[in-house]
Amino acid sequence: MRWFVSLAAGPLAIVGFFLPWAHGSGVLTGAEFTGYSLVRFTGDLQGLQLSLFEGAAVSGTRVAILLVPIAAAWQMLLTVRWRWHPGYAISGWYLAVFAVVAAIVGLVRGPSWPPLGVAMVLAAGIAFAAGLRASRPRRM
Repeated sequence: MRWFVSLAAGPLAIVGFFLPWAHGSGVLTGAEFTGYSLVRFTGDLQGLQLSLFEGAAVSGTRVAILLVPIAAAWQMLLTVRWRWHPGYAISGWYLAVFAVVAAIVGLVRGPSWPPLGVAMVLAAGIAFAAGLRASRPRRM
């Protein structure tokens, strides 16, 4: 029962990856971007002739977004039996930190509620952290 909350982290992050993360601005005002479409969009941007710094930023962003479903898969695989595995903690903390950074980026763009996809990944990070907190032995 103590790891029951942690079971939700992986599925929440996977679902959040396919839900809207951002809305376009300017010419892309009507577009909604999910994690999946952002990976595709950054792949299209990599085809442009960008400077070294811009190319590294686009590649880093793409890898950071791609690691969300990978970390979620690790959470789903390791939560039940292999919580001692280092990949469990690394993937869980990655989801938590990524969600906080994504929420902060959204707040910088304009104060509003985070889009549903970011909120789901944030919920996954909270579920992971709550599951860790619940699994620690209590001291009297």
